This record gives sequence, C-alpha cells and structure tokens, in this order.
Amino acid sequence: MAMLPYSKLKHSSRHILSFGIVLILTFVFNPRALASTECKTLHTAGAQQWFPYAFNEFEGRLKATGIAFDVLTLLARDLGVTLKIETGLPWKRIESKLDAGELDILAGNYWNEARSRKWLITAPFAAEEVYVVLSPSLSQTRGTDLSLNALAQYIGVMPRGISLGEKFDSIKSNLNIIEVKDHDKMYEMMRRHRADYAVSPQSAALSHLNDPENDGMRISQSPISSNNVHFAISAKSKCASLFPEFNQALSARLKDGSIKQIIDTYDLTR
Repeated sequence: MAMLPYSKLKHSSRHILSFGIVLILTFVFNPRALASTECKTLHTAGAQQWFPYAFNEFEGRLKATGIAFDVLTLLARDLGVTLKIETGLPWKRIESKLDAGELDILAGNYWNEARSRKWLITAPFAAEEVYVVLSPSLSQTRGTDLSLNALAQYIGVMPRGISLGEKFDSIKSNLNIIEVKDHDKMYEMMRRHRADYAVSPQSAALSHLNDPENDGMRISQSPISSNNVHFAISAKSKCASLFPEFNQALSARLKDGSIKQIIDTYDLTR
C-alpha cells in the first residue's frame, strides 16, 4: 500500500488542525451556536388579565393565552427553542423572577427605563393606549373630557402592581388611587360608587364596557398615554445571548405580516 511522504502527511495534518480550530472558534463566537448550547428552553410568563396581549382562560385547566404568547410561540419555533409558559403568577412575582433570571422572557410589557437596567427590551410588536374609564355619575357631570390634572380630586382604581406607561406612572403618586388584583373588581367598585374612575388599557376596558351591567360607564375621549408593547429578556438569563437573534426574528415576522395576522385573530372590541 502506498504511503504519503512524511512532509505531505505533516502538511495535511496542519490543514486538518487549522480547520478544526476554525470550526471551534466559529462555534464559540457564533451567537446562534451559543444560544443552541446555553438556551434550549425559553421560560416565560405574563399578565393574567391583559386582554388581548396576555390573559388567562380556564378550559379544564388554567391556560395562558393572548397575542404575546402566540407571537412568542412563533418566534421560539423560528429560533429552534422550546417555549415553556408559567401560569398563575402574580405580576410582582413575575418581575422578581425576571430580575433574578429565574424567568427568561416576559410576555409583553411597556418600556420602563428603571426596569430596562435589568431587562433587555426587544423591539415593539404592538401598540396600546391607556384610557380613563369614568363611572356613570362622573361621565354625566364631566362628560368624557376629564384631564389627568382633574383626576386628583376623585377616587380612582387600577390593576395592582402594573405599569401603565411612563406618563401615568409619573403622576400616580399625586392621585388618590386604589390598586386591586382583578379587573372585574375595578368595575364593581365603580358600580358601588366606591371609585369614580378606573385606569386601563383600551382593549381591556372595551371588553368590560360591553357588559350590560356596566352600562353608563364611558371611556375618556383621549388616551392618557400611548405605549409600545415589547418583550423583555432577563439580563441574567442563560438565554440573554439569544437577544440579538430574537430581535432579528421579531423584525422579520413584523415585515412578513405574520404578527399582524395573529393580532387580527383577536376581537379587539369585545
């Protein structure tokens, strides 16, 4: 059997070694390769009552659903990772788990500068306006043109623990406002004259205003804030290396219309 000369064999070995080193370096410094080794599963959670973005339904068991979860399911498939949804977590618990890296990604939030120091905020995938919902008595006396400055003389109610945008958060401390766990409770309090108004994302408000028992309640003419809806990846998550590629996949799905199709499947006036 013919043998390669020693010099040629040595030359071939160098090529093989060099090629191996290139492969290793490519794997080590390639974000997709890093993501595939460090991030096999994206653990996510979101709000429980934020229709249509992230809310819970009970169909034999508690199920997290909404636009944010549907979009995340699509993006996880694009990125080749498994999506695991945790349900039943209160908002404050979600925040603390995200801060600690115990959750990888938050299914929908408004941008907040303080939080963004701990979270990697993605590109926006939707937009939401926040409105004031007036009780029947307040809508009769003031119409629907109540300004933010005028709220200080009334009793308000809002969902517990959530941010409703930088603009509203900046004046919240000056308001007499009660935070409650359930959205249904806000409207019950207005029906019982325990609150004059509620602060709510528009889509969530409309779903309650269509209820006959809330007849007479009116939504303000103008929003008190307009917010983009983002995802947030924990800076401490082992999936943080996926952040650039996640944004690329999100942008691609926004451009090809896939996310609009998801949004259009929800009845935003229910």
